[in-house]
Order: sequence, then C-alpha cells, then structure tokens
Amino acid sequence: MLHCAAMDEKLSAEEIARHPAWLKLDAMDCGDSAADRIIGGFNAGLGAFPWIARLGYIEDDEVDYMCGGALVTDRHVVTAAHCVQKSDYGPVLTTVRLGEHDTRTNPDCELKVCAPAVQDRGIKRIISHPLFNKPAFHNDVAIIELDTPVTLNNYVAPICLPRTAEQLANFKIGDEMTVAGWGKMNMTTEERANVLQFVNIPVVSPAMCDSFGKAFKLFESEICAGAEHNKDACGGDSGGPLMKVFDTPEGPKSYLVGVVSFGPTICGIKKPGVYASVAYFLKFILDHLV
Repeated sequence: MLHCAAMDEKLSAEEIARHPAWLKLDAMDCGDSAADRIIGGFNAGLGAFPWIARLGYIEDDEVDYMCGGALVTDRHVVTAAHCVQKSDYGPVLTTVRLGEHDTRTNPDCELKVCAPAVQDRGIKRIISHPLFNKPAFHNDVAIIELDTPVTLNNYVAPICLPRTAEQLANFKIGDEMTVAGWGKMNMTTEERANVLQFVNIPVVSPAMCDSFGKAFKLFESEICAGAEHNKDACGGDSGGPLMKVFDTPEGPKSYLVGVVSFGPTICGIKKPGVYASVAYFLKFILDHLV
C-alpha cells in the first residue's frame, strides 16, 4: 500500500519540459555508456556508468568513501540527503570523486585501454530537500554543487534526467532497474568491492517495503525494488543512482529514476530496498541546476 506524505507535487511532462534548466542540460550529452554492462560476474565494464560519483568523508586525516551519487551536469551531483547531513562529530563530507572504476588503480585500464585519472572536486554548496526527514526517512534527496566543473569525457559524463511521459510514469511491478556502486561484499568483515559493481533488480510490491517495521510506510514518492537473493544495493551505496534504460531517437540511454535511500542492514538477503523516486523530486532538482 502506498501512503501520502508531504512532498513536491509530481509535475506533468509538459510542465517539466518548460523548465529553464533544460537549456543547460540539453547542451550536454547524457546517459551514454562507454562499455558493455557485463565484463565478468557483477563487475561493471570500464566506463559503463560514467556518472557514478563517490562521496569522500574525512576523519582523523583520512578520506573514506561512504556514499554514492550521480552526475547530472558538469558541476551537479544528485545524492541522498542523509549522506550530506552535518554533525558535530564523525566524518565530514569534503570531496566528490568522478571517473573511478577500480579503487586500487589510477588510472584504470582494461584490455589495453586506459581511462584518464580520476577527478576529485571540492564542494561549493549542498542543498538538501527541505522536507527531508519530515516524516522520518522520507524525501531523501540532495544536490551537491561542485566547486569546479568536471572535465567531461567517455569516463566522466552525466546521466539523463527523466523528461517524457514514459520516463516520468510510475513504474510497474517487474520493471527492471539497475543499481551500481562499491558496496560491502561481506557484511561480516565489511569488506567493500574494489571494482565498480552493478546489479539488475525488479520493482516489487510496495507492501514488501512496509515490512521494515511499524515506523516506516512506503510513500508514493518512493520506489520499492530488489528482493532477490544477493541482489540489492548494499552498504556503501547510499545516495547512488537507481537507473533505467529508455530508447530515444539517439539510441538507448540511461536515466536517473531513483536515489538509493535505505534497505536491509544485512546485504544479500531477500529483502528490497527503498529508493526516492526522481520523478517526484524533479522540480526540486531542476530548480537548483539553474
């Protein structure tokens, strides 16, 4: 069952199309992959998801990458609001990294093809959704504006934002989505993946996400997806993109349809994850790109 909550009004495709932010977005190619999706297992190919960002937090003079995000322009990253909240103690978000593939190497190479070095950027501004955590756990979307634009190439490029009626429509149970990140491979050791991972997951019944407990009810502005054994957005992927490929006149392109909000605390079990639905927060996102 879906529940109503205080949130942005979901605009029609016609209303979205009139937003001035498209003047900036249309000047950039988006949603194109430089590699096949599958190289081996769940490893992503080099350049398969060039919009994937890593959020770096400093604590005790060391940087740890604990959340993800998605590049939508050359200077804006969409992530989860819970990833950017300030606290009086603990790690402090300082860096956004683009162009990462294998965390052990820089530059990254595959089949004698090498990507440019990673691009690290500081943070100029963070805008969390004004209704984040009102009520608790909901409206979990934020935008990071980088201090300097990234250099776009085959390995650093924006993902598309939904625009047409088809892309903005509510998804049906069984629709296939993709998540990617460097999440925890083993919850016992908390070992994280070195190479960017991805997995395809289905949209499932909202009732499956209501099972997180009495304190949580899935709202219309959220997507419930996953619930296949060993197929979930695991620890460390919060804020990363939920993606769907749509056919366009220019060919298939990847679109940002959700933001990883939260899920089961144990990875790989048969429970779904909760994703903020970008269609419901698109006006908020577009308003802060101009």
